[in-house]
Amino acid sequence: MWKPVDLPFQKSQPQPRLPTTDEIRACTNVLWETMASKVVTFNDNIVVKYGGCINTWEGQALIYLERHVPEVPAPRLYAMYYEGKQLFLVMQRIPGVQLDTIWPTLTPSEKDGIIAKLQLIFSAMRKAECPWPNFFGGLDGGGVHHYLFYSQHGDQKFLGPFTGEPAFVAGLVGNYRALVERNNHPDYKARFYEKYLARVLQGHRPTLTHGDVQQKNIMIVEDTSCSNEQGERSFDVVLVDWENAGWFPDFWEFFCASHPFIFEWDEDWSWRVQDFVEGIGLVKYASEINFHLYRDGDMEAMAAGSIVLPPSQELFLGPEQEAVKCVQLNGVFR
Repeated sequence: MWKPVDLPFQKSQPQPRLPTTDEIRACTNVLWETMASKVVTFNDNIVVKYGGCINTWEGQALIYLERHVPEVPAPRLYAMYYEGKQLFLVMQRIPGVQLDTIWPTLTPSEKDGIIAKLQLIFSAMRKAECPWPNFFGGLDGGGVHHYLFYSQHGDQKFLGPFTGEPAFVAGLVGNYRALVERNNHPDYKARFYEKYLARVLQGHRPTLTHGDVQQKNIMIVEDTSCSNEQGERSFDVVLVDWENAGWFPDFWEFFCASHPFIFEWDEDWSWRVQDFVEGIGLVKYASEINFHLYRDGDMEAMAAGSIVLPPSQELFLGPEQEAVKCVQLNGVFR
């Protein structure tokens, strides 16, 4: 039975020499940085996330994957601890490049090979058994770590966990009602969701979900020992950034993977996602309900602070397409 680990945590098996906290803070090889958090590459083997907006549930997710679904390629966690108010995640550094940097240059056959690897990964995830009966929440046993479940009641926490899909849906709809009331908007849409959404979303089991399947979170490592007669390359695939992982309804992976496509379908990746993430069932939901949680005008509301996002989300609002939280149940179908 899975039980989240206590902190401080350090892996007992043989591993690279781990850097000290002072060595981590002195590291100048910064992959990204915000006011409150950093990711640094310490050496060829180790990368460290640390800061006030790094979350323990990402570390718990990596431990769960290694112990219970080792066939899913993900970074191994070497240590997780607090130093003051800062959390440190000391992890395996994954070589290679992000998929978005090379996808346009790949041949159709090379793309097919990567999709085949992703199919195996997500098939293994769908076969994993949730350790808690009828549980919908994070791999750490806590709430749903997704901004749609970040409480709009002003208590600065994620909602959940939930027992049963009806409770999951009720939490989602209730949070939307709180958003409507917070902004003094008419509640007709909230009433519509309260009446109909639970009728549409039912019969889904808790499924191991990454929760942020974007090309930038897929690391690609060329397998130099393997190529075909045409000289086309073969690649190994590793999923990174498991912060949003959890046990969610089986449609949730496709919803999270597809909502960036609200804005554009410029690449074949938008089409290929359905090859490895089950999403065909969402056609039914999209045709029955236009689940548009945040409306077109909410960019201004977010800037004014009337829409509350978790601190980690606030720090990463960047270009307009990244900042607009105009989320539908299935972003592909408008």
